[in-house]
Amino acid sequence: MAEPVRVRRLTDHEGQKLQQIVRRGSTSSVRYRRAMMLLASAGGGTGSG
Repeated sequence: MAEPVRVRRLTDHEGQKLQQIVRRGSTSSVRYRRAMMLLASAGGGTGSG
């Protein structure tokens, strides 16, 4: 199995913007899922499961 890919560290502004996308939930499902994956990866998660 391939190694999990991690994203670079997020700036405070980027993290806040991603949190806004997730909190609102009114955006497209693709944008919401991508924001969730980026936040999970930045927090040490793999974005799966």
